[in-house]
Formats: sequence, C-alpha cells, structure tokens
Amino acid sequence: MSEVIDNKEKEALKFLERDFNQCFQQMRHYDAQIFDILKFMFTAYTVLIGAALGLFKANLQVDLAVPIVISLIIGLVLGAFMFYLVLVNRSYYVRVARYINEQRKLFLAIKPLGFENISRMYTNEKQPYFSRESTQIWLAYIIGALNSMLLGVLLFIIFALYSFKWLAVVGVSLLVLFVQIAIAIKYLKLQESKSISKDVSEKDKE
Repeated sequence: MSEVIDNKEKEALKFLERDFNQCFQQMRHYDAQIFDILKFMFTAYTVLIGAALGLFKANLQVDLAVPIVISLIIGLVLGAFMFYLVLVNRSYYVRVARYINEQRKLFLAIKPLGFENISRMYTNEKQPYFSRESTQIWLAYIIGALNSMLLGVLLFIIFALYSFKWLAVVGVSLLVLFVQIAIAIKYLKLQESKSISKDVSEKDKE
C-alpha cells in the first residue's frame, strides 16, 4: 500500500515540476507581451502622429483633413484595445504568479537541504493584482498617456480653426488619461475582489 502511495506522490511531484516550468514560461510570456505592446504602440503612434501633423500642415491642393481624422480615430480604437489587453495580461500574470508562489511556499516550507530562502524569493500566493510598484501597471499608464497624446493630436486637427483649441486639447487629453488610470485601477481591484469572493465561496463548500 505504501509503495502505491509513494508512486502516486512521485507522479504528483513530476506533475508539479512540469506544471511549474510551463507556468513560469507562461508568466514570462505575459510579461514580455506587455513590453511588446508598448514598443509597438510607441513606434506606430510616432509614425501616425508625425504623418498626421506633417500632412495637415503641408500646403497641398487636396484636403486631407478627413482621412487624417479617420486614421487617428482608428488608431485610438486600436490603442483602447491594446490598453485593455495589457490589463488582461496583468490579470493573467498575477494569477499564474500566485500559483507559482504557492508551489514555492509548499516546497520551501520543509527547508530542503537546510535552505532558508534568505534571498526572500517570492512565496506570496496573495500577490496583488494592483500594486503601485508594479512596472506592468506603470507601462499601462504609459500606454494610456500615448492614447491621450493621440487624442490630443486629433482634437488639435479638428479644432484647428478655433481659438480655444489648446484648452480643448490639453483639457480633454488629461481627462482621458485620468479616466484610463481610473479604469485600470478599478479593473484590477475588481479582479482581486473576484478572487477573494471565489476563495470564500470555496471555503463555504467545504
């Protein structure tokens, strides 16, 4: 009987080892994807803003205001989607990180070979979805700022003939930036609440 249990434990350990390695790669994928999104948006927005302002200021015989505005609107829609994708990736990242930390905590609790984890390698299975120190969240803020800049260029072109254009550009751009930050915080804290609610409901079933 003990041999059967030992075999089961060995298989369980092999499973956890494979799962740990796969989840770690998955976690790195989510982290890298957030950086890739930022690099893509920075490059795309630089080209789009430069082209839009260059064509708008050029003295061409053909009026390009309408296609420029449409291009900027499409860019904003894409930017909003990318902003949401970063938040979703952050959510997935934290979920996988919690799982990995839980495994570390399990194995390091027995102090294998006297290992004390003096370096304080992460074992927190309650890693928060929203953290002011998280570089991923700051990258989300930067993407939000890029979206606000693109919106500012769009408003600059639309209100080019009006004296209040700078007030509209700066005011609305800052408002949209703050709205995006508020959405990011609300979304990630909502994921935290869902996680806590799920833990409580599972305990109630026990």
